[in-house]
Amino acid sequence: MTLHVRAPVDRSTLVVPILRAGVVAMELCKVPGHAEVAAVFERSFYLRAGDLFVCVGEPAIGNGPLTLIAQTRAAEIGLRPGQPAVISASGIAIGAVMLIYDRYEPWQPPRWRQTPCPSLLAQARDAVVLRAATEAPVEGFGRAVADSYEPPTAFARMARKRLARLQSWLVDTIEERRAPAASPPDPVRNLVGLGPGLTPSGDDVLIGALALLDALAERHAHASLAHALRQTPAGLTSPLSHCFLRTAAAGHVGEHLHAAVASLVSGDADGAVAAVRNIGHSSGWDMMAGAVTALTASIRVSKGA
Repeated sequence: MTLHVRAPVDRSTLVVPILRAGVVAMELCKVPGHAEVAAVFERSFYLRAGDLFVCVGEPAIGNGPLTLIAQTRAAEIGLRPGQPAVISASGIAIGAVMLIYDRYEPWQPPRWRQTPCPSLLAQARDAVVLRAATEAPVEGFGRAVADSYEPPTAFARMARKRLARLQSWLVDTIEERRAPAASPPDPVRNLVGLGPGLTPSGDDVLIGALALLDALAERHAHASLAHALRQTPAGLTSPLSHCFLRTAAAGHVGEHLHAAVASLVSGDADGAVAAVRNIGHSSGWDMMAGAVTALTASIRVSKGA
C-alpha cells in the first residue's frame, strides 16, 4: 500500500498526519517541550524526550502504547539521529517535517479474554514450545524453552538456566504471595539488559512474562514482577529498553504481543506463533519465552506441583 502525506502548508514544510496514538505516546503530545530524534529505521523512528521514547512509524509496524502511527514511511522523510524536535499543542516539528495530531485516534489493547481450563492452557503451551524448538531464531531465548532443543552456544545454555530461575521465582511468588522486595530479586535482575541490541533479549522475556501474568489475572505475581522492574536501575539496560520495561510494568503492551498472549491463553498456538513473527527478528520469540515461562509457573501452581 502506498502511503501519502498531507499537502505542505508551505513550500518548505512536509506535513505528516498522525493516525493513531498509544496511551503513553498521547501524553507526550499533550505537553509542550523539546525532544530529539534518537534512531531512524526504514519504517519507523524514535523520538526521545527525557526518559520517554516514542516510536513514530507506518501502520504496518502495529499499534503500541509508545507508538504514533503516521501516514508515511520514515525512510522517505529524511530524518537523522540527533535532530531536535519541538512539541506543541498542534504537532511535533522536526526540521522541515511537521507531525500533526489534530485528528488522531487513541489506541489501547482490548481487555484480556476469559481463560480456558488448565488442560487447554497446557496443550497450547506445549504446542508453542514444540514450534519454538525449530522456528525461533538460534540467538535469543526463543529455543531455550524447549527441552528437546540442545543449546549449541554458551548464551543459549545460560538462557535456559535463567528462564528456569525466573520460573521458580514466579512459582514461589504465586504460591506464597510474598510482599514485593525492596530491590529486584536476582532471577529478575539477572535478565535485565541480557543480550545485544536496543531491546536486549532478557528485557523482552520479562515483558512477555508480565503480559501473560496480566492475561491470566495472576495479580499478585504481576504486581511483584512489575514492582521489581520499577526498582531496576536504569543503567542495567539501554535507555530505550528501560522505557519499554517501565511501560510494561504499568500494564501497557503492544498490539502484536497482546495478540500473541491472547491467542496462547485461548488455546490457539498457531495464532500465538503468527503474532510473535510480527515482532522484530527475535524479540517476539523472546517475549514468547517469557510468556511460556510464566504460563508454566501458573500451571505448576494450579496442579500443586
